[in-house]
Amino acid sequence: MFGIFSNARTLTGKLALFFTVMSCVIGVLTFLLFYYALQWSEDRVGERRILIDRDSAVERFTNGEHGVIKLDTLTTAYNDEAQVPEPFKSFLKNKNTYLGEVDTLDSPSGHMVFKGVYTQNGQQKDIVVLSFVDKVEFSREEMAFVAIVVIIFIALLMFVFGAFLFKVSKKLIEPVNELAHQLNDSSGDATRAFKIGKGAVGEFQLLTTRLNQYRKELRLVLKREQAFARYASHELRTPLTIVKGANNLLSRSELTEGQERQVARINDAVSEMIKMVDALLSIVRYERNSGDIEVRDVDKSEIIRIVEANNLHAVDKQIRINVDFRSSPKIKASQAILSMVVGNILRNACAASQKGEVDILVNDNAIEVIDDGAGLSNESSKSGHGLGLLIVDDLCRRYGWQFSLQPHESRGCRAIITFT
Repeated sequence: MFGIFSNARTLTGKLALFFTVMSCVIGVLTFLLFYYALQWSEDRVGERRILIDRDSAVERFTNGEHGVIKLDTLTTAYNDEAQVPEPFKSFLKNKNTYLGEVDTLDSPSGHMVFKGVYTQNGQQKDIVVLSFVDKVEFSREEMAFVAIVVIIFIALLMFVFGAFLFKVSKKLIEPVNELAHQLNDSSGDATRAFKIGKGAVGEFQLLTTRLNQYRKELRLVLKREQAFARYASHELRTPLTIVKGANNLLSRSELTEGQERQVARINDAVSEMIKMVDALLSIVRYERNSGDIEVRDVDKSEIIRIVEANNLHAVDKQIRINVDFRSSPKIKASQAILSMVVGNILRNACAASQKGEVDILVNDNAIEVIDDGAGLSNESSKSGHGLGLLIVDDLCRRYGWQFSLQPHESRGCRAIITFT
């Protein structure tokens, strides 16, 4: 029943319609109750009146009058049933006693009829009293007039209370609709402030103030985060460049086999750090100018480079990495971001596997990494090497991708990035 009130946008109109229907039902029931109560009261008054007339007729019959007595212009009494007018005589023929209103075929107007007995000189005699009660009851025109008055009064009440309900519901519901509309329109824009009409109740005014306060705090947090990523990236780039240059100079010298391995490790670490710095800058640029970033195609060579940059664990464990490039996905992210995300997933897959293979499947809407590890445990979480899968999940949310980690049917687990 209450499902019709599930949408706040049309709730005011639905409340008005609901109130109108309920008011009509209540109005009809009130009118019927009034009408039948009036009929019932008229009948009870008629019955009491004819009983009083009966007592007067009995007194006159016991005093010697006989046959037909005209008590007044409306009431006639009979102590001889043979003298009762035919329509009523036929109606009372098989009744010993009766009290009620009767409409006969020959007398369309209502008569209150009483039939009973009284005692005279130790003998019981029948008595019939007829009263033309329609003369004192409401006529059809009067009943119609009363009905019209009642209907008009109920309609006025419906209009007054309906208008009051509409105003109250509008004050309570319109602010919700305004806030919902502004939230929908300003999604992703933390600079727009929420506004609400001055006539809204105090709780909505407070809610709007708090929403604006939270949006302001969110905007400041975003600015601090972007500033930190931007400045940290610039500050890190200079020492990394120095380290890389010095490492290149060392690589030109005559080195032992152990020193060459250390120089190679330093060079790989610096390259990873530079990619991370580029990724941080890409995130800042994306958050500031997401609408201006062009969609680009991911080619197979980019995936191969990511594999080559993250195959150290695979080589140590003799794990084979296979790339199945079926089609090129389209994304709005830099190579550094994709390298960070896919590289972290790939390193986790190699770390989880002791042997076997790691397959990378690439199609036009997803990248899937399948390993031969132990699979997902009950306590598995989105955490791993480097930034961790929690950060991967956060990056995917920033770029509107879907990231999931699922158990494989016959192997270890599968990590899926779905581009939307």
